[in-house]
Amino acid sequence: MRTTLLRIGTALAALVLLMVAGLWLTLRASLPVLDGRVSAHAVGERVSIERDADGAVTVTGRTRDEVAFGLGYAHAQDRFFQMDLMRRAAAGELSALLGAVTLDADRELRVHRFRAVARASVATAPAEQRALVEAYAAGVNAGLASLRARPFEYLVLRATPEPWRAEDSVLATLAMFVQLQERDGHRKIEEGLVREALPASAARFVYAAAADWDAALDGSRSEAPLVPAAADYDLGQVGQLDFEPPQRHTRARPAAGSNNWALAGARTATGAALVANDMHLGIRVPNTWYHARLRVTGPAAAAVDVTGVTLPGTPAVVTGSNTRVAWAFTNSYGDYQDVIRVVPDPADPTRYLTPAGPRPLTHARERIVVKGGDAVELDVVGTEWGPVVAHDDGGRMYALEWTAHDAAAVNLELVGLEQAASVTDAIAVAARAGIPAQNFVTGDVAGHIAWTIAGQIPRRRGGDASVPRPSTDALVGFSGWVAPGERPSIVDPPAGQLATANARVVGGAALATIGDGGYDRGARAQQILASLAARGGGQTPADALAVQLDDRALFLGRWQQLLTELLDPTAVAGHPRRAELQAVLPSWSGRAAVTDAAYRLVRAFRAEVERRVFFALIAPARAKNPGFRFLVPSSFEGPLWALLEQRPAHLLPPGYKDWPGFLLASADAALAGLEADCPKLADCTWGRANLTRIRHPLSPALSALGGLLDMPAQMLPGDQDMPRVQGPAFGASERFAVSPGHEAEAYFEMPGGQSGHPLSPYYRAGHERWAHGEPAAPFLPGPAAHTLLLVP
Repeated sequence: MRTTLLRIGTALAALVLLMVAGLWLTLRASLPVLDGRVSAHAVGERVSIERDADGAVTVTGRTRDEVAFGLGYAHAQDRFFQMDLMRRAAAGELSALLGAVTLDADRELRVHRFRAVARASVATAPAEQRALVEAYAAGVNAGLASLRARPFEYLVLRATPEPWRAEDSVLATLAMFVQLQERDGHRKIEEGLVREALPASAARFVYAAAADWDAALDGSRSEAPLVPAAADYDLGQVGQLDFEPPQRHTRARPAAGSNNWALAGARTATGAALVANDMHLGIRVPNTWYHARLRVTGPAAAAVDVTGVTLPGTPAVVTGSNTRVAWAFTNSYGDYQDVIRVVPDPADPTRYLTPAGPRPLTHARERIVVKGGDAVELDVVGTEWGPVVAHDDGGRMYALEWTAHDAAAVNLELVGLEQAASVTDAIAVAARAGIPAQNFVTGDVAGHIAWTIAGQIPRRRGGDASVPRPSTDALVGFSGWVAPGERPSIVDPPAGQLATANARVVGGAALATIGDGGYDRGARAQQILASLAARGGGQTPADALAVQLDDRALFLGRWQQLLTELLDPTAVAGHPRRAELQAVLPSWSGRAAVTDAAYRLVRAFRAEVERRVFFALIAPARAKNPGFRFLVPSSFEGPLWALLEQRPAHLLPPGYKDWPGFLLASADAALAGLEADCPKLADCTWGRANLTRIRHPLSPALSALGGLLDMPAQMLPGDQDMPRVQGPAFGASERFAVSPGHEAEAYFEMPGGQSGHPLSPYYRAGHERWAHGEPAAPFLPGPAAHTLLLVP
């Protein structure tokens, strides 16, 4: 019996080993071929794909279309599943691959009908752009076909990848619109509901700017928040409302942001401009960007040598340098949407009212395919401006007009930066570009620098577009695009520096042109500008990296002082937890350091005060709209600090005797929220909260393989209101600084690695350098470790 059991056990063990070996061999079969010669019918002459020791790619060909083919080939080899998710997410087609778990996401995005926008964009593109994106698509499909097995994610999902189409590259761009801008008009609807419920002076105060942190490049200043008088708004007189904050809340806008700057040649060691960029995005495996150098060796007039980050799914370098001009992006947070409150026709609910008379609501049927389930039919209700995207508690409909809905605002003009020879050329390309509108900072080899907006800016008919307006208003909606000559720009400022970090950049007429889409408070931008000024002249890429890694907590400094002063002997007496807090505060390092407990505690205190004050102030709006999720705007730091300086009794949240009592109660609540994680406050370090979770999309469903798929969990310094932006799954998606013409002296780093395949040596290559801010990786790809030739 024992012998029989032993034989069975041995057989089962052998079977398991065979299964593991089979899985391993199958996974290895989906690794790309990196060396040799491959026949490719779409190339007229030889195209080379070189990879260096980190997997950074150099694609060389005689024509730009052939280089696009080669880049598409490399993208598909390393990142096809990522590309597939991007196109599907934008089109609302994830459920066909992933099943019903993504159905809500598909419903939300399918209303925008981005697949139709993408098709129209390709159909109306100039011939050379259409040829470029078609060549890229052909390269993607050739690269995918070259794999001996489908990418491993499709093996897990038991699915077959679908071919790439030219329109899918437009969908990849639209996916960035979705990531960087709102898709449901939430911010404007929220402010409109608050305006309806609060007196005008109170609503203006709630949404006032954080003027103390202004960092506009033109020196303009925001108006200081004006605290409403007791006769206008008194929280003690608004009735029995719920003044307590909800259990869960977030800031009004997603954290997506970035840093960029340019120094004039007079401020650099080389005499050429120095351009730096770190774009802050959600970080997962693989990373958003793909490091590449593109070289076109044809006739001199068409020659290209450009290095930077590419977006898998598209054929262009997004940010980088072409040896004569370098450029960088941050999300601009201008206003590129109109939200229209659709007024129904009382005589016919299938129509809505406009200044030109009643018009019928349109209906488009969209079919969402669901893997493993029945398809879902979606009725997309539309207006002359765009689809209906939201309803409030009163049942009112809101339609959205968005630059992303117009095929004319989504294009491949960004490719023109590859041949820009000066900042003047670069600004002209930025004005034509069809991307989510970005702060565009550029510098050239002659030392000139400039800022403008890259991407299309809607021209408005007038009126206040910061809140929804009724469909009967003759001024609602766009009236075309702002012409190139009317777009704001700054060229060669006297200080020799330009920097943006998602805050307001300009004021006056220029601000009116761009609009306010929910700017970040300017703490980060202010800190960067001051650091650059303090470093003076002769700056190098090493100086830029030091600024990018700056984790000084200047924004929280006054909050640390406030909390320290609050915890006087009377406040601490009889409160052991407060006494413990008081004992930790002197360890404040002034940085978002992983070992700093005081930083984490001050941060938690500020967040608790902020949410308690904000939700108390808007209590009437919450009472009228209980189903709406109100969110704290970044700018609320301005009104909040004004209240803490003036401490008006009529705006003290009800239930408290005075402001010190309210602040102490907020400190107690903050400590209570940390109790489970921090029994001892001295051990409540920032690093324990800022532990990275950089995961592959499939790893939550494959927990046993998490260690194979995910990046290691690490305590990292940095936070939101400082140059080194860092969260558990958010932060710098790349870092570089480069002077055009001096690319060999520049650096580049990014989280994760070039490859999306866990068995590739490039899956994690460079990740540790990014985590620790090491400048070892060069901006230009190094010597070729592998060379693949695509031949006719």
